[in-house]
Amino acid sequence: MKKYVLVISAGANEIKASIYDKNFNIIAKAFEKFTQFTPENDRVEHDAMEIYDKSVKLCKKAMTDSNIEADEIISLGITNQRSTCLVWDKNTGEPLYHAITWQDNRTYAKCREINAGPWGERARKAMGWKVSPAYSSLTLNWYIENVPLIKEKIRAGEALFGTIDTWLIWKLTGGKKHVVSYSNASLMGSFKLKTESWYTEFLDTLEISTEIYPEVVNDTGDFGETKKEIFGGEISIGSDIGDQQAALFAVCCNTRGTCKIMNQAVSIIDIYMGNECVISDFGLNTVIAWKIGKKTEYALEGFDSETGSVLQWLQEGLGIISNSLESEMIARSAEDTNGVYFIPALAGISVPYHDSFARGTIFGINRGTTNAHLVRAALEGIVYRLKDILDAVEKETWIKIDYIRVVGTDAKNDLLSQMMADMLNAWVDRPFLIEADSLGAAQLAGLATGFWTVEDFHDSLKIEKSFESEITEEERTVKYAGWCEALNRSLGWNHTPYKKEN
Repeated sequence: MKKYVLVISAGANEIKASIYDKNFNIIAKAFEKFTQFTPENDRVEHDAMEIYDKSVKLCKKAMTDSNIEADEIISLGITNQRSTCLVWDKNTGEPLYHAITWQDNRTYAKCREINAGPWGERARKAMGWKVSPAYSSLTLNWYIENVPLIKEKIRAGEALFGTIDTWLIWKLTGGKKHVVSYSNASLMGSFKLKTESWYTEFLDTLEISTEIYPEVVNDTGDFGETKKEIFGGEISIGSDIGDQQAALFAVCCNTRGTCKIMNQAVSIIDIYMGNECVISDFGLNTVIAWKIGKKTEYALEGFDSETGSVLQWLQEGLGIISNSLESEMIARSAEDTNGVYFIPALAGISVPYHDSFARGTIFGINRGTTNAHLVRAALEGIVYRLKDILDAVEKETWIKIDYIRVVGTDAKNDLLSQMMADMLNAWVDRPFLIEADSLGAAQLAGLATGFWTVEDFHDSLKIEKSFESEITEEERTVKYAGWCEALNRSLGWNHTPYKKEN
């Protein structure tokens, strides 16, 4: 009987279920978007029951479409959007409030307060990244202070807390496993990296007890079995890993300084650092890449949430492209940007500036500026932001990033990939399978059951296309200097809004 690996990818706006065969081929895939709740401008919430129900539904669909039964699935892997969290009733299994996502900013004022005090630096040094609204611990503090039912259930010992992976595993195993992987724990704003323990001193200041926290376990291993009635048979859960770390694993970034960049709704750079836990002083995040056996491995991460938003704005705001990939065709109709620089800071700018008052700006518009120039400048703006982040990495680690693998939906944009090779002065590879997070979770799930060995992964990565720099160092320097001048003018723009005098 042939055996397969099933993967649930619980992303920021859609669920995917994929089935892999022994040769890493996707035999079947099903996906569906889920509801985004935005009760206020700075708030983004998800219905955790909808996420669970659709995860099960899509797994069943993939199994039905491929005519595969539960006893043919040797392992199930889970990869997920990170930091998004919720509190649920451990007796009824019902969420006590919507899950609050990593995109939510309701705790921004609290974060500023903490960062301005002594705990800001202490927390950053211990947990690897600056206190931000993405901290699950800050979200839990908000739950306790604003949702009386949650506070009541916690006091009564009837509540559990966790991220989306924790929730899915708990539901799938019928409440037998309340766990979180090391990769996900490192993004919760609750975990001391060097001691690999919950940061109780910090959590005490937020009046949070770790009694409702999940147990931290390896990213590959025994996560229990799904209840028989869900899929018609028990399936072992063999992996649980954050989506960015899963993608890093899948594209074989496993030597120090190798890098993957995901470009889609956001741009996320991860640089593998091996067993060295480097705490950044240049605005980067330190995360646990994965833990296998007794070996913990780390990555430095840079994040820009607005690069994908720019292409979305060109589509929905200006209406000059119909989808993100059309940007390549339009941009290619112009030889250059005609001197235009596009700063993708629609809601602030992150590493290494961390300026929430910066705003999206377009410089250099003249009578000859066309839609094609604007679109090309937007693509270049994405790449300049990647250079900002990688320059910070080089200052931090003295590692020159000269080899990059790109994943994500916008990785299919050849022009964007070529611009990356040019401006980053690096060799850029695009794998055939750009949905690398799912593959990484599959590999770790198969590793847990002996379906695959680490050696099997060496030949699993197939490169579709490669790009190398086509410009001179002088051209690169001149263009980037123009970018830096434009970006500096956009910083702090919204700090003192113009007010019309009476």
